[in-house]
Amino acid sequence: MKERMNMKLRTLILAISLVFGVSTSLFAQPAAVKKAADAAFTLTTFKADGSILATSNGVCISTDGIAVSPWKPFIGADKAVIVDSKGQKHDVECLLGANEIYDIAKFQVSGKTAAAPLATTVSAGDEVWLTPILKSGNAEKANVTSVEKFMDKYNYAILSSSATDKMNGVPVFDKKGQVIGLYNKSGDSQSSTDANYAKEFVLKGLSQNDVTLRQSDIRIGLPNTLEEAVVALMLSSEKPANIHEAIVNEFITKFPQSNDGYYALANIQIAKGEVANADKTMQTAIGKVTAKDEAHYNFARLIYRNAFIPEFEEKAKAIGWTLDKALDEVQKAQSAKANDAYRHLQAQITYAKGDYAKAYTDFEALTKTKFNNPELYLEMAQSRQHLGGTDQEILDLLNKSIELCDTPYVSTSAPYFYTRGQQLEKMGEYRKAVQDYYTYEYFNQGRLGAAFYYMREQCEVKGRMWQQALQDILVASRLDPKEALYPTEAGSLLLRLNKLDAAMSAAQQAIQLDDTQPDAYLILGIAQCESKQKESGIKNIQKAKELGNTQADTFLQKYK
Repeated sequence: MKERMNMKLRTLILAISLVFGVSTSLFAQPAAVKKAADAAFTLTTFKADGSILATSNGVCISTDGIAVSPWKPFIGADKAVIVDSKGQKHDVECLLGANEIYDIAKFQVSGKTAAAPLATTVSAGDEVWLTPILKSGNAEKANVTSVEKFMDKYNYAILSSSATDKMNGVPVFDKKGQVIGLYNKSGDSQSSTDANYAKEFVLKGLSQNDVTLRQSDIRIGLPNTLEEAVVALMLSSEKPANIHEAIVNEFITKFPQSNDGYYALANIQIAKGEVANADKTMQTAIGKVTAKDEAHYNFARLIYRNAFIPEFEEKAKAIGWTLDKALDEVQKAQSAKANDAYRHLQAQITYAKGDYAKAYTDFEALTKTKFNNPELYLEMAQSRQHLGGTDQEILDLLNKSIELCDTPYVSTSAPYFYTRGQQLEKMGEYRKAVQDYYTYEYFNQGRLGAAFYYMREQCEVKGRMWQQALQDILVASRLDPKEALYPTEAGSLLLRLNKLDAAMSAAQQAIQLDDTQPDAYLILGIAQCESKQKESGIKNIQKAKELGNTQADTFLQKYK
């Protein structure tokens, strides 16, 4: 009779456990464990198309939403959410650190959360509990069979339990309700990796380029120090626009008295065509930041660089963005705190306003300060050009700009070589000009378009550098295969070099692209006549004349 009663009781308990989704072992949990289990959550990560990538578990370790979980579910993830013990969803806002070897991550979620304390000690023989959120699975009792140290101070506990790998990532609690780590089952091995390890992850500025964290498309958070956060902010500009903007907004929230975030946000708004919003952002910066001079300087820069871009000009004019406004802002910056960079911008605005004599004087004055740099001499040369300076005066200034460039030369020197090349070409020093153009190309490998190679080819032709000219025009033709000008020019060069078959082929290619090109017909006709195809050649020269080529008559008389 007694055995039947016991069996009924066990059956009733089992039935209750099935209804409420908990195991009988839950009742053996200490009260502290039950309370701490509120900090557990389930994690779901998603691909960019919105489909589920992975699911796992984890635990919040602070009430302001700092959480830890396995790292693997985040690899390839575009978005993630957690669901806490009350069924509330929290978006994963950013990653705060990860280690691929120990498969553990730290991240920030939205809103306030329950939090569990972390244990500092664990010993072999301890009883522990694997406790997911109660609605997601059963708590499991486990034993610590041994403890190993990693990185000299963190605990790696080897466990024995009946749990499956579906429990991976759940917090493992000691009897005090403290988290000794996250559960992991791999094959027959069961372990718990110390959550203190993840808690102590610290972001640096260069964490934006961390190889592990970049395996996920969820944004990487900002460091807690301004100096490191500024580095992170700069690096984030190379990331997708939505990620960069989120980092900028976090920066402003975290460091509201720093100029960097406001200026970055204003530039994002300008890129979107939101000129009025950019103006408001800079006005907010002036009101909130500590360094007022920097705020006025940044505002002046923003106006100077964007107010006269055609696509923004009407919007800028509507809110009063003018060169006078930019000048007023930079003068306020200089009044608040003297700075040669502010004087430089003031000189640039003066130049833009057309007062070239004053601009030249202001640029020259800066060459006598520690601010002295190559850009000043380039700007002086441009000013002298407007003031009617001689070619040699202008060249001397451009030579000085290159003398001041850091050596060995780097990509920042490229504009100075390009500008000097243009001046040398203007002066008839074609071969020297070509040398500067080659230096410019070296610093811009893979980034130059067909127009550059056509420009250099024209200079090479003037310098009778036929082979180099032919190479450049062929590059231009390859970069822009739909432009008829380039094969036409190639045909002209090939004709000069007496490569008649190649000249005819190039001219025919140009005609296929644009059958209204008179020069292409002339080149084809001359090459045909020289190749003893006089009948066809004269027809093509006649066609060139009909299309308006002024040289055609001379060649018609020659070949008739």
